[in-house]
Amino acid sequence: MSEKTIGTLSKFTGIPAHTIKYYEKIGLLESSRNEHSNYRSYDMRICTDIYECVKYRNMGFPLKEAKELVKEADDRRLEELLEDRRLQIEEEIRALTEQKKRLEIFSREIRDLEKRIGKWYIEEYDDFYFRSQTKELNYDGGDYLEADGLNLADRLPVSKTTVWMDREYLSGGRSGYSWGMGIFPGEDRDWIREKKGYRHIPAGRAFVLCLKITGPYVSDGSMAREIAEAYRMFRPGTPPEAFGVRLKITYDKEGNDWNYFKIFIPLD
Repeated sequence: MSEKTIGTLSKFTGIPAHTIKYYEKIGLLESSRNEHSNYRSYDMRICTDIYECVKYRNMGFPLKEAKELVKEADDRRLEELLEDRRLQIEEEIRALTEQKKRLEIFSREIRDLEKRIGKWYIEEYDDFYFRSQTKELNYDGGDYLEADGLNLADRLPVSKTTVWMDREYLSGGRSGYSWGMGIFPGEDRDWIREKKGYRHIPAGRAFVLCLKITGPYVSDGSMAREIAEAYRMFRPGTPPEAFGVRLKITYDKEGNDWNYFKIFIPLD
């Protein structure tokens, strides 16, 4: 028998019946219908078209291009589509490699942070940049994540939620802090170096404190008190400023949100 029903064709090819129906709907396959039973039947040569389509789908071609490759493409168009797909895959690999790198860096950061909660230490830090977005808890009139050709949302987690605190706030005041983004570009910093609206903090040594804190910790001053107390164990007085970089948020069984910060106080 030279023709098969859709069920037999599905078993023969290993392709689900609903996929075969969809291929037919978009014009990739053709069937004939029995005038009495109205059942679809397919010529055996349909198997070739199915296998060709699945072959291109397995290489990541969208159905529109798979249809073109199976039904229309000449030699030149075949080579063109294959090269386009190769370039797309290379870009996908590059993007996934970058995502993997960011994930690994973030995983190392939070593992290191968890080991150091409640401890302070001195460490060398690389250049970083800060973009203020608020004055205390009020948006300060236009310093958004997208500015001067950059959208910092695209740079997460290279850019991190950061709170800046001045000496007045750290000594017990209720003003003198702002929320924004800290940008830690690493060696590749050309994309941020000359951008306007970003404060550059040059590389150097920092007093570092790792905090796990909940509640309205900035507006009620509890973060500032913990920072000042830890700093006075290192030297007398109040630090001139501090940057609190939030690395993660988790929730306990009671629904409290716990914020994990790495506090940087640049040292002269």
